[in-house]
Amino acid sequence: MTDTLSAENLMAHVRALADEIGPRPAGTPREQRAHDYVRQALAAVDVTEVETLPFEAPDTWGYSLIFPALIGLAGNVLPGRLGRLVGGLLSLYGAYAVRQTTGGQRSLLAGLAPTGPSSTQIVRFPAAEETRHKLVFLGHVDANKHRLTFGEPNKYFLRESGTAGIVLLALNGAIQLLRAVGPKHAFKTDYRLSLLGLAGALGLLVADEMGPWIDGANDNATAVACLLGLAGYLRQNPLRHTEVWLAFTGAEEAGDLGAHALLDVYGEQLKDAYFFDFEMVGAGELAYITRHSGMSGFSGYQPDPESAALAAETARRLPEYEVKGVPMTIIEEIGALRGRGFRGLCLVGVGEDGYLVNWHRSSDISANIIPATMEKAARFGLAFAHTLDER
Repeated sequence: MTDTLSAENLMAHVRALADEIGPRPAGTPREQRAHDYVRQALAAVDVTEVETLPFEAPDTWGYSLIFPALIGLAGNVLPGRLGRLVGGLLSLYGAYAVRQTTGGQRSLLAGLAPTGPSSTQIVRFPAAEETRHKLVFLGHVDANKHRLTFGEPNKYFLRESGTAGIVLLALNGAIQLLRAVGPKHAFKTDYRLSLLGLAGALGLLVADEMGPWIDGANDNATAVACLLGLAGYLRQNPLRHTEVWLAFTGAEEAGDLGAHALLDVYGEQLKDAYFFDFEMVGAGELAYITRHSGMSGFSGYQPDPESAALAAETARRLPEYEVKGVPMTIIEEIGALRGRGFRGLCLVGVGEDGYLVNWHRSSDISANIIPATMEKAARFGLAFAHTLDER
């Protein structure tokens, strides 16, 4: 019988996604090809009952950041006191929208972006006996761009950059409101400084969108491979008391939209479920995240205590894996889950510098994946499931 969790088997999935399909922007035919591959790979291990949750998605998260900066700037040119009042409110809403985006929550402004068809695919493995728990494994199929903001040394200031953007928008909004109720020339210098800051931020955001799309081998073909490996295992070996779902999410890189689509449809059924997210597990040292920074000082989140305790217990059972809990600069689908009150834990590969390996860089190719690390991640996820099942 084929070991679907072997490094060789998992690596074949990574090569198919990253090399044969290549870049997979959300809401594009390339992302759809990745979903088609998932269905074919599932069928190959006799898993044919796959549910698709369709939704519309932009191809990048950039709209969720650029639009707030644009409305903040545009509000400054509205004439008169009423214009300054409206402009101030628009800028304050822009600050709120960026705070939502940097914490993994949906922003209404993203709805203004051009979109294409995306989806989340779900397979379920019922418990062999009485169902006592539900566990959802997550892995996104789409990929991102080579980004200026994630290069050296910019990536070390991601959280500070997001914080500055929110503060700039909020400050601009407050100044506009004060100008609306005060003398005509009040806060003129502060107004010009905030305007200059917003213009600079907008320029940086636009420049960040100029990079090419990347293969996304580590981010996040490795996660899809782990889920496909687990599908083959669970098809033959269902857990005794745990119903397991595998969610192959779309448009994570456009704002965790695939995870939100899952919760929109099945939130009530999954309100007591445990969620386990694989994120870039093909290089570095494996760790589960104990504190997620989000992308600003206003948007941090952390796993629920029960999931963190299960991960710690699983790590103690597998000391040879050397999996530890670490805080990290990151934003991913657990932000969407925790923001909506669900449980959630994320497993990652941490580089020597404490950051994700080849994160949104053109070097994120299959040649830079360490197959043994990916296999260890898949087996740790399975061990987590068994730890839960035994409770």
